Amino acid sequence: MENASIYIHIPFCSDKCIYCDFYSLTKSEHLIDDFVSMLCTEIDLTCKKNETKPLIKTIFVGGGTPSLLTSKQLEKIIKKINKNFNIDNLKEFTLEANPGEFEINKMKEFKSLGINRLSFGVQSLNDKTLKNLTRWHSKSECISSFNNARKAGFSNINIDLIFGVPKQLNTDWRTDLKEVIKLNPEHISAYSLTVERKTKLYNLVKAGRIVMPDEESDIEKFQTAIQTLTEAGYQHYEISNYSKFNRECYHNMQHWHRKPCYAFGPSSHGFLNSKRYWNVSNIKDYMKSISLNELPIENEEILTNENIFNEIIINGLRLRTGIIINKIQNDYSSKTFQNFKKKTLDLHKYIEVDEYCVKLNKDGIMIADQISLELMSCFNE
Repeated sequence: MENASIYIHIPFCSDKCIYCDFYSLTKSEHLIDDFVSMLCTEIDLTCKKNETKPLIKTIFVGGGTPSLLTSKQLEKIIKKINKNFNIDNLKEFTLEANPGEFEINKMKEFKSLGINRLSFGVQSLNDKTLKNLTRWHSKSECISSFNNARKAGFSNINIDLIFGVPKQLNTDWRTDLKEVIKLNPEHISAYSLTVERKTKLYNLVKAGRIVMPDEESDIEKFQTAIQTLTEAGYQHYEISNYSKFNRECYHNMQHWHRKPCYAFGPSSHGFLNSKRYWNVSNIKDYMKSISLNELPIENEEILTNENIFNEIIINGLRLRTGIIINKIQNDYSSKTFQNFKKKTLDLHKYIEVDEYCVKLNKDGIMIADQISLELMSCFNE
C-alpha cells in the first residue's frame, strides 16, 4: 500500500463548546486509561492480518482534547503504532491542544515522544469573542501557551481561528489576524463558524436567543483573512488554510489527495482500498465491540467511479493546485471529459484554466460549493 496516514480521535474534553459537534465527553478523565487500552487493542485488531507493516507518512491525534492525555498514555499508544506500522519515515506527527491546558513540561515530554507539530485551538485573541464561543481560556493564556510551545522546542505550530461569530466586528477579526501574525506560527487555519445540529448553538439560534451574522458579513471576513494573511507572507494553499512556504499540513494534504488513512477511536473516519468507513460515535459501544475482539466500525461505503470523481472535484477545488486535468482525461470516459471541458468554458468568470489544472479565482473561491456542484454534474459513464 502507498504511504498512508493515521488519525486517532481522543474523545475527552474539560468542557463542551456551544458550537462543537465533534464527539467528545466532559468530566470523564477517569475513563482515559481504559480507553487507551481499548484503542491499543483496536490498532492490533486492525493490523492483525497485515503481512507487512504499512508505511505511515503522517499521524494526527485530534479530538476532543488530546493534550489531556498523560505522557505515559501517549507513549503507550505510540508503542502500539510502532509495533504495527512502519513509521521510520514519518513526516508529520500532529497533536491538537487547548491553550491554558497544556503546561510546558508536558509539551517537552510529548515532543520527546515524537510529536513534531502542535495545533492550538485558539479560535480568537479577543476575550469577548472567546466568551461568546464559550471558550474557557483567555487571550493571555493563548499567547503564553504558544510561547511555551516554542520554548519546548516546537518549530511547527498551527493556530485555529474562527470568524463569523455573533457580535464579532470585522475590525475585531482583522485585529485577531494581525495579533496571530505577530506570534509568527507556521500555519493558520481560519474557519467560518457553522451552526451544526445537536449543538447548543443550534438550539440557541433556533430559539432566537442568538442571531448569526448574515452571509455578506461572513464573506467580508473571509476576504479580510485572505488579504491580511497573504500580505503577511502566508500562502493560501487551501480554502480554510494558510501556511508559510513548505509548511502545509501534510496530514490534510494526504486527505485531500485521497491517500489511505487508518482511523482509530470513536467517531473516527478512515479510507482504505476505495472504502470509506467510520467508527461508532459512542464510547460504551466502542469499548464493548473491542472487548469482544470486534472492530467498532459503524458503517462503510465502497466508492463508485462517480463518488471518486466527485471527491476529485471537491478536493481539487479546495486546493491552490486545483483539479489536475490529465486525471479527468485519463481516468474517466471521453464524454465526462468533454462535459468537463465545456463546463469550464461556461464557468470562465470563476476559474483559471491552463494546460495542467483548473482552479478557482478570487471570485470563484467565494462560491466554491456551487462551482463544485456544476463540475460534478459532468460525470458520465
